[in-house]
Amino acid sequence: MAETPTTPAEALARRASVQQRLLSLENELTRLRRELVHLGGEHRLPGLFLTVEVAGTQVLLPSDSVQEVVRLVEMQPLPGAPPQVMGAFTYRGVSALAVDLAVLMGVRREPSLDAHLVVCSGSRTVALLVDHVQDIVEAPLLVDRAEGEERSPWDTTGLMAGLCRTADGGLRPLLRTSAILAISEET
Repeated sequence: MAETPTTPAEALARRASVQQRLLSLENELTRLRRELVHLGGEHRLPGLFLTVEVAGTQVLLPSDSVQEVVRLVEMQPLPGAPPQVMGAFTYRGVSALAVDLAVLMGVRREPSLDAHLVVCSGSRTVALLVDHVQDIVEAPLLVDRAEGEERSPWDTTGLMAGLCRTADGGLRPLLRTSAILAISEET
């Protein structure tokens, strides 16, 4: 374990370095998962995954990155924030950022009053705005896109860690929550 930073500037630099290394590791994990799929055979992802709907598309979020699901609340706008950042709100006494996943897909819409915020675990409290929380999926099958299969709007976002087939036969993008959380760090 490295030394504890002694100044706020050192702590900030160290934090940025650790986040960059974590993102690099996640990118490598994504690459290795794709390689496994291309090598053939069945590869199930261990654990539980939350299925959410965003702008008409169902996606999976690893449940270990989900802290809680809460109802949509009033947001305080953040001047100069990127378009995907809806604003800030108070979550259990802490300031939290809300990121609209639909905007990351290029979809602009007014969220429904039935929308939810998926509060993610991390160094900064960030909640992902989703239209609906569907269910929990256990050990989805990691797959490669079949020839001629329709592309997902998530393919171009850089936020997809892979593609999974669930027990109901559905094909769902697996989101890289750390990449989404990294976006919020820039705010």
